[in-house]
Amino acid sequence: MGDIEVIHEEFSKISTEDLWRQLLVPTDNPITARRNRKELGIVIGLAILGGLLSKVPALFGFGDMDAHSQLYLRNASIFAFFPVAIYLIWKRSLPALRSLAVLSIFPASAMLVNAYPSYEPHHTGLLLSLHLPIVLLFVLLYFFGGPAIKREGQHLYATGWRNPNTRLNFVRFVGESFIYAILIGMGGMVLILLTAGTFDLIKIDAFPFITAWIAPLGFFGLFVVAAYLVLQKKNLIESIAPVLARIFTPLFLLVLISLIIAFLVTPNQAYENRNMLIWFDVILALVLALTLYSMSSKDFTSTNTSAKSQITFWDFLSFGLIISAVIVDAIALSGISMRLSAYGFSANRTAALGENLILLVNLLLLCVGYVRYFLQKQTFQEIVVMQMRFLSVYGIWATCVVVVFPLLFGFR
Repeated sequence: MGDIEVIHEEFSKISTEDLWRQLLVPTDNPITARRNRKELGIVIGLAILGGLLSKVPALFGFGDMDAHSQLYLRNASIFAFFPVAIYLIWKRSLPALRSLAVLSIFPASAMLVNAYPSYEPHHTGLLLSLHLPIVLLFVLLYFFGGPAIKREGQHLYATGWRNPNTRLNFVRFVGESFIYAILIGMGGMVLILLTAGTFDLIKIDAFPFITAWIAPLGFFGLFVVAAYLVLQKKNLIESIAPVLARIFTPLFLLVLISLIIAFLVTPNQAYENRNMLIWFDVILALVLALTLYSMSSKDFTSTNTSAKSQITFWDFLSFGLIISAVIVDAIALSGISMRLSAYGFSANRTAALGENLILLVNLLLLCVGYVRYFLQKQTFQEIVVMQMRFLSVYGIWATCVVVVFPLLFGFR
């Protein structure tokens, strides 16, 4: 084999990055390369489909997006997620008939949200637009994990989309897809501005064409492209989830502490300032999303270490974030209760009350889970199982807001 020193010298000439790529990223064989080209073609076609779906309202005389912004807002998640659903069906090779039955939720949702009227001040229409994406994410979860099949001697939660680990992987998938979508969107905006600027130099106004075709095709197509990129890179080198979780967990903890201090300094603002309550709810939703994302970044499957050795500084930081979120949620609930007693029930106030109560229950369950975990009375896996099953509560609530609230509050 030759002198070992010579071999070592030649080996050391290879750059570390190239070596890791060669070790971790397998070279495609001809069959895999053909499938990858086919997959890329399908993704491009589905991205175009997403953009074309956004032109469907124009066929019914609603082509002006500014004049009919409510209509486009209601249907935006349908345009964006329908191509992703088709891509996941193809990617997972799911059963055709069952997949078509679940996929029919998309046209059914479109018929429902467009059949509902909307009257001033359009609160139920806005709530519908905000909650429909949550409902459709559960449809995507089904296609991501596949059908849950109950086998003899096996619990129904052990397979398919019901499996807690599958749901956790889906959380990571959604989070990373969202990040990719933002990056692609920013790149697309730069490209659009450069294109418009180039045409402007030659005295051609390209903005009408860009806003009518290029922007919708790009925006509603980027979600399936983002999903494709996440699944392509999956397990190749490293997930970005741990890095992002460790960056944003301490930052959000500081934000929550600052909110608590602000409330202590000016307590009446939480009761009198409606915008402050909305801001509280937005931050709480982001904290929950970050908590889920942090869960997906933690390695809790190792059997070679004790439960105690798996507890890290980041677990205590996450626990501090959850405790702070409970305090902020309690402040928000007290403010909502005061406004309900003063002004009565409305669509917005009822939705805020329901969501804050659900969040509070969720956060308290997480607190109990973390305390038991620190005391070594349960594993982190049990916290994950609880949280992944609790996600169904959000799906049920979102469906209620989409279907029932417009009827309950007179489509106002």
